[in-house]
Amino acid sequence: MHDPADSKPERVKEVGRTLTRERRKRILDALASDQRVLASDLAARFGVSEDTVRRDLRELAEEGLLRRVYGGAVPRSPTSLTYAGRRSESVEAKSAIAATAARFLLPGQVVFFDAGTTAMAVATHVPKELALTVVTHSLPVASALAEHPTVEVIVLGGRLLKESLAMYGAEVVDGYRGVRADVCVLGTASVHPELGLGVFSHEDAQVKRAMVSTAAEVMVVAAGEKLGTTAPYLVGPLSLVDRLVTDSAAPDEMTRALSHAGIEIVRG
Repeated sequence: MHDPADSKPERVKEVGRTLTRERRKRILDALASDQRVLASDLAARFGVSEDTVRRDLRELAEEGLLRRVYGGAVPRSPTSLTYAGRRSESVEAKSAIAATAARFLLPGQVVFFDAGTTAMAVATHVPKELALTVVTHSLPVASALAEHPTVEVIVLGGRLLKESLAMYGAEVVDGYRGVRADVCVLGTASVHPELGLGVFSHEDAQVKRAMVSTAAEVMVVAAGEKLGTTAPYLVGPLSLVDRLVTDSAAPDEMTRALSHAGIEIVRG
């Protein structure tokens, strides 16, 4: 005869799964309504621990349903498919970051320039009288500096990724590893105090690792919205970074955490 008690643990598990699904649905509803949710607020609202909420947010992020940020989550906005589209995002923040970052470049330096739109903005702010040797895999960076009177540009070749107008592949990785740079101007998709730097492409991560491996100084340029977030492909730990140039809207709690990790924080 079937013992009803045998099915009790399974019923308890099913109830737990149902509650989790309902809670996560309500998290997404709150996110759609408020455009940002905090783990502490959600924990109080649902009567669960912050660890439980953080697990919910992590798994929802893995499903592509939201984007984690410091302390909570924001809606996952689709990444612009075109370089022009990404360049038109956060224009004021990128310009402020770029103008500030360019001031750290010194005459005669060899500088690696990454392929992101923020690194591209830095290239447009290089003073006309500043003599540099720039090594890059970015066609927009090379184009921006082509008319510069005192900058020598070395473009690393490989397979062109049309979405970023940049070269990728073994040739690019080997090219960076064969040069000793004074400074690496590095963009990134995420900066996390525990998980380090992350990006959304395996190829991009490989190239970035090569760039930082032979640079005497690594200067990350990233808008405040990227701080405290995560991305699937690891570039490396925060110990790789010497300086972070971000915008004035970057969360104070996040910049303090990164500063405690030994990074010089500069706001544009």
